[in-house]
Amino acid sequence: MCGSMTSPSAGAAWVVSWDLLCSRTLLCPATSRVSAWKRCGGITPKGGPWPSSSPSPDRVDARCEHFGLCGGCRWQNLPYPLQLSYKRRQVVEALRRLGGQPDPPVAEPLASPDPFYYRNKMEFSFGCDPEGHLTLGLHPAASYLQVFDLKACHLQSELSNSIVALVRAACAEAGLPPYDVREHTGFLRYLTIREGKLTGEVMVSLVTAHGGAREAVWSEALRAMAATIAASHPSIRSFLRVVNATRSTIAFGDLEEVLYGEPKIRETLLGRTFEITANSFFQTNSRQAEHLYGTVLEMAALTREDRVLDLYSGTGAISILAAATAGEVRGVESLAESVRNAERNAALNGIRNAYFLCAEAKKALAALAADRQPPTVIIANPPRAGLNSAVIRGMMRLRPRRIIYVSCNPATLARDLKEMCERQFRLAAVQPVDMFPHTWHIECVARLDEVATGPDTAETGEKPAL
Repeated sequence: MCGSMTSPSAGAAWVVSWDLLCSRTLLCPATSRVSAWKRCGGITPKGGPWPSSSPSPDRVDARCEHFGLCGGCRWQNLPYPLQLSYKRRQVVEALRRLGGQPDPPVAEPLASPDPFYYRNKMEFSFGCDPEGHLTLGLHPAASYLQVFDLKACHLQSELSNSIVALVRAACAEAGLPPYDVREHTGFLRYLTIREGKLTGEVMVSLVTAHGGAREAVWSEALRAMAATIAASHPSIRSFLRVVNATRSTIAFGDLEEVLYGEPKIRETLLGRTFEITANSFFQTNSRQAEHLYGTVLEMAALTREDRVLDLYSGTGAISILAAATAGEVRGVESLAESVRNAERNAALNGIRNAYFLCAEAKKALAALAADRQPPTVIIANPPRAGLNSAVIRGMMRLRPRRIIYVSCNPATLARDLKEMCERQFRLAAVQPVDMFPHTWHIECVARLDEVATGPDTAETGEKPAL
């Protein structure tokens, strides 16, 4: 039996002096592909399919009929409590092996209130089946070029499943062609559905290429479709068309057209209201995001004496929530649209002590180094790649009393914590928060407290005496 999970569907086991990597551990009940290597000596025999005569007693039946074909939810046949156990182990092992923490202070993960139907955003792709018929759904595992027709997904809502079916039928009836990512021809690219889980408001976005000579005809077909679907689902407050005229395979674009309703919807978190637009970032598990942000605020333990720097502030959720107890909050975000959203969200909530700067984190930290009132608390919520060394050095120079690090990648979290703890900080607590049930992803909130050191430690990088 595998001792831990190392990737979406792979497990790890240890036999005497051998390390075993077992791929397809969860996806395929019959066989697993095992690769082995010796810890000392670098011997790597070839991996091969090994029959599984006794599947794990922990295996359960997956709810989704697309399980095994779909590239998502690869842990769905693992009981949810066991998923949490493996996720905590993943964090602990990363901090031990990569972070230099022999006994990391990792709490039990906070379980998602809803293991199913928890996502407030889903992206679906258009494609063609072998007979040339339009498909709308998700990608098979390890195949970004193919799209299977989705019958039902248990991640977002029954409403989302209904909208997918209606959009598929309407696009097929109108004769709208899917976009071919190899030939770069066609029209329909993605369907994005956003839901305010706590407000009930829904946004539907169709991402298309430019229609060329057929632009006027196809645009009118989309307008008719939006009006019909919105009439059958009153919770749809926004139906948009987003044009991605580039070759990039992303569900974003530079041109936005309102087909029905407004260009935004609203969601609430911890009593605050946030506007969500087509391209804005927002945590995809709203109910669990309340627990995530509540943990951030609890660990930060802010007072009116605190000046908070919120790095990678996005649309301002953490900044706006922190402003209730801090004296001042400054958010730093490199995307101009997100900064504009953050400013609107602050105004919407009557927040007057939160300010937002459109800049890269490294440049903002360099500018703040000369500030006479540097931040006392830094909150960082970077993308999966984590923080680069220049950003960490900039944070160290400001000498905050506390750093709160929100991470969606235990490996880069461990790497960055190691560097910070080699300077003037100690790791006080790590709280895993499960934002994505049935996947191997785990969010973490880490608290680092300043250690009393000499004045030059931040610049030299010398490890403080603990």
